[in-house]
Amino acid sequence: MLIADLDLARRFLAACPPPGRLLLCAVTGAHIYGFPSPDSDLDLKGVHLAPTDAFLGLGDVQVSFDRTEDFEGVECDVTTQEAREALRLLLRGNGNMLERVLSPLQAVAPPEGLQDLARGAVCARFFRHYAGFFRGRLREIEKAPAPIAKNLLYAYRVALTGTHLLRTGELETDVNVLAPTYGFAEVAELVAFKREHGEKSALDTATDARHRANLPRLEALLVVARDTTTLPDAPPNADALSDWLVQVRRAAR
Repeated sequence: MLIADLDLARRFLAACPPPGRLLLCAVTGAHIYGFPSPDSDLDLKGVHLAPTDAFLGLGDVQVSFDRTEDFEGVECDVTTQEAREALRLLLRGNGNMLERVLSPLQAVAPPEGLQDLARGAVCARFFRHYAGFFRGRLREIEKAPAPIAKNLLYAYRVALTGTHLLRTGELETDVNVLAPTYGFAEVAELVAFKREHGEKSALDTATDARHRANLPRLEALLVVARDTTTLPDAPPNADALSDWLVQVRRAAR
């Protein structure tokens, strides 16, 4: 398995620093989904903390930051949200935010307590994120001029991550772990194909058709997981997350 270069990520962040204090910055994308290829970009997602005084005056607070550069021969992309917006998104069931906080690949490690709070915020609201992401991947598959392994892998990954989260309350993003667990061992051939041939190489018609036939089953698994989940409807620890952010801001002043 190809490993994300965390030292490269840190050098890129030093060259293209997000605003304020960087609370965390994780590698996401193909590297945590289990299907990076040699030409995969380095996808960094983070949370930054704006100075507290910035909220007290009349100036604008930069709530988001995005930068893409060809850095040391690798396409690197970093996106961050200000902590208040980031935690609000988490409480609304945003899977992207959950995945960046809990990513196993952290270029800048999260502050103490945040990952436990993120796990405690897992609830049924996350269905909407993963179902919407899955439908978006279906549209990508349909409109693509050629059948691309990456598009199918994203569909498998997002449906199975959502299913697993709703069934167990645990975040798992690696399709190599998820696929055999839920009866899709054939995903391994897509992972191997993408690793060998790269991000945009087209599949043969038969392979594409075989995997497309699994898409309705993936969607059904996600819906059943929603209908049978024992997770709470809403995050039970919103006040604790708010208190944590207040303490972080006060300590940063």
